[in-house]
Amino acid sequence: MSRRIVLATALAGAILFALAAPAAAHVTVDPPSVPKGSTLKLSFLAPNEEPNLKMTKLQIVFPTPPQTPIATVNVEPLPGWTARVTLLTLTKPIVTDDGTIKKVVQEIDWTAKTPADGIGANQFGEFIIDADGLPTNEDQVVFKAIQTYSNGVQVKWIDPVTPNGPAADHPTPILELTSPNGAATPTTAGSTTNGTGIGAVVSPSTSDNSARALGTVGIVLGAIALVAATGALMRKRRAG
Repeated sequence: MSRRIVLATALAGAILFALAAPAAAHVTVDPPSVPKGSTLKLSFLAPNEEPNLKMTKLQIVFPTPPQTPIATVNVEPLPGWTARVTLLTLTKPIVTDDGTIKKVVQEIDWTAKTPADGIGANQFGEFIIDADGLPTNEDQVVFKAIQTYSNGVQVKWIDPVTPNGPAADHPTPILELTSPNGAATPTTAGSTTNGTGIGAVVSPSTSDNSARALGTVGIVLGAIALVAATGALMRKRRAG
């Protein structure tokens, strides 16, 4: 086999390996964007990235002053899990049409009642809240998330996300806020649950990534075939 064919084959293998490596999932907010001042349900999607462990706890830290807090938050019950809500007393209460709000949610801790109730490998948990009165004077709501696994190890999604900056290793969950006249972004495609807040991890870009991967593989294989054909033709000419 000629050196060119060997190099082309090695290149194809490297590309296939890179395409096969799964992208790291992280804790996100769904929908990812909503109009400012909205009142709606929000889901925190938390995937289990440990093949031999269960995720048994999720902590979500909410923005508090000097950031604008969410006026009112209610928690949707999740079978097999308990939710503990920590409140913060505001030095400057929020005045709304429904009255004055002196306390806001600072943190919600969801904990599995038993290890068996935890989120298993290749699954995600959907932790739902009802958010009433999202900020009207900011462009995003930045949360922090901490996952705890059955062996006690924690994964902290607290790295700031900088526009046009390097990708964060553990980015914070961010809810983008759009013009009040805009519509909320549709729920993440491919996210399915079985009625208990637990579902399989499915990336919304899986189909698109697969198509691109197949296209790239086709190009690489075509390049290999071209190199091989060129080598055979040159050998035939030398033999003649």
